Amino acid sequence: MSDKYSGLRKASLLVGSTLTVMAGAIVAPALPLISREFADVAGIELLSRLVLTLPALFMGILAPIAGYFTDRVGRRKVLLFSLILYAVAGTTGLYLHNLYWILAGRALLGIAVGGLITAVITLIGDYFEGEERSRFMGLQAAFAGLGGLIFISLGGVLADINWRMPFVLYIVSLVLWVMSYVSVSEPQKKIESTPKSGAGSSVNNGTKIPGIIIFVYIITFFSAIVFYMIPVQMPFMLSDIEGVTNARIGFAIAFMNVASVTTSVNYGRVRRKFSFPAILFMVYMLVFVGYMVISQSANYYVMILGIIFCGLGFGLMLPNLNLWLISLAPPDMRGRLVGYLNMFLFLGMFASPIALQPLVKASNIHQTFFIIGLVIFFTGIFFLFYELRNRKLSTVKE
Repeated sequence: MSDKYSGLRKASLLVGSTLTVMAGAIVAPALPLISREFADVAGIELLSRLVLTLPALFMGILAPIAGYFTDRVGRRKVLLFSLILYAVAGTTGLYLHNLYWILAGRALLGIAVGGLITAVITLIGDYFEGEERSRFMGLQAAFAGLGGLIFISLGGVLADINWRMPFVLYIVSLVLWVMSYVSVSEPQKKIESTPKSGAGSSVNNGTKIPGIIIFVYIITFFSAIVFYMIPVQMPFMLSDIEGVTNARIGFAIAFMNVASVTTSVNYGRVRRKFSFPAILFMVYMLVFVGYMVISQSANYYVMILGIIFCGLGFGLMLPNLNLWLISLAPPDMRGRLVGYLNMFLFLGMFASPIALQPLVKASNIHQTFFIIGLVIFFTGIFFLFYELRNRKLSTVKE
C-alpha cells in the first residue's frame, strides 16, 4: 500500500462503503410518498416497503456468487462491474412509471451492491493485517455511517421536491468507478497465520465450514431482521406525527448514522479490549435501550434519542461481524466466505418487513418496537453468558 495511489485506494474503499448504505436507505424518507403515489396498486403497504428492501433480497441471493467471482475472476473486476451496474440500476426510479418495473430496477441494484460490498470487504482483508485491519474496518463502518447521514438527509430534502428525486444520487457511483479504476490493483494472495479471533479458529483448507462461522452467519441474519426496523418502520411512525416533513424524517433517521460513526470510528480501540462476543453484548444492550425509548414515545425528538442509542450499537455491529468472519477465513476462501456473510446480512434486511409485518398488523409499530426490544435484550444476555463461558474455558485450559 506504499505506492502513489495508496491514499486514493483507501478513499475508494471507504467511499464504496457509503454506497452500500445509501443503496436502500436513500429512498427511506420517500416511502410514504411512494405508497400514496401507487395507492391503487394491490398490496401497496408492503410493496412500498419492498422498494427499500428488495435490493437486499438480491444482494443476499447473489452475494455467494459475487464471492465466488471475487476469488476466481478478481476483486478489481467485480468492483468495477458492480459500480457501473449500480449507476444504471439505481437511477431507474427517476423515469419508470410502473411500480413493478421500479421494483425490477431495485433488484438489479441489489445485484450491484452484493458485488460491491463483497469486493470492498475482501479487499480490506487483503490489503490490511492485524490491528491496522481492525482500525480500517472501524473506519469503513464510520464512513458507511457518514455516507448514510449525508445521503439519507439529501434523500429527505429531495423527496420534498418530488419522490423521484432521491434516485438521482445513485449516479455518484460513476465518480467512484473512476477513482477505483485508477487506484485499485488486484492484491497478491498470501498465507496468513491463524489469528486469535476471540472465539473459534481459522478455517482449514477443506471445504467444510466450521460451526463458529455458521454461528456468525446466523447472528448476522437475526441482527439484520431486527435492526433494519429503523429505516423500514420509522418513516411511517414519524409521518404520523403532525408537522413532520419528509426532510425531517430523513434527518431523524440520519441521526442513527451520526451516532454510529462515533462508535465505529473507535472500533479498533474497543476490539483491543474486548472479544467479539463481548462487543455483541454491548451492541444488543444499546439497541435494546433505543427500541424501548422509541416504543414509549410519540414525540419527534424523543424518538431521535432512541434512534441515537440504536446508532451507537449499529456502529459496532457491522465491523465486529465483518472482522470476526475475516479473522476466521483464509485468503483463498475469503471472498466466498464474505459473500456468504453478506448473503445472510442482506436476506435479513429483506426479510425484516415481511417477518415483522404480521406483528405490526396485530398490534402497531410502537408495540412491535417494544416486543422486539425485549427479544434483543435476551439476545444480549445470551452473549454475556457466551463470553463468560469462553473465559471460563480459557482459564481451565491455562
